Amino acid sequence: MNKVFALALATAASAAFLAQPLLSQNIVVTPSVSHQTFVEKVSRDLDRQLATAARLENAPNGEGISIVRFTRASDGDVENVKLYRASGKRGFDRVAMRAVSRLRSLDSVPTGVGRDQVYQANIIFAEDVRDAGDLNRQLAAEEAARIASSPAEREILALGSAAPRPTS
Repeated sequence: MNKVFALALATAASAAFLAQPLLSQNIVVTPSVSHQTFVEKVSRDLDRQLATAARLENAPNGEGISIVRFTRASDGDVENVKLYRASGKRGFDRVAMRAVSRLRSLDSVPTGVGRDQVYQANIIFAEDVRDAGDLNRQLAAEEAARIASSPAEREILALGSAAPRPTS
């Protein structure tokens, strides 16, 4: 049985950023919902949405990494969904875009997260656990380089997920 796994990764570098307290005019702000709790909640939602999108779309076999960026509307809905990095397979990218567009867990964000916050879902599609591990390491290196590339990139809030795609 050939299973394809869809995984998203919140890199260690992103986790380190999120673990830092938010500073506002040199005053430490303690969020009512922690960043880690928020990322975990949205990542679980992304898991569910990936599973649903994979059933609805005809995702190809193989492997790839799709990266989707988006913002949050004032009502908590996802908006400005854009494919930031294509996987090389349109079917994977369609699944990733559809899953992100259907997120419903952005209703309560941690204190200090602004209206214009950019979110990023890093989604790995792999044939098996070994391929997923290889792509996970590749993505971690790419994310570390992205985060180091500019202060603006360090402000992106990365999401993680692990949703299996059903086999046909």
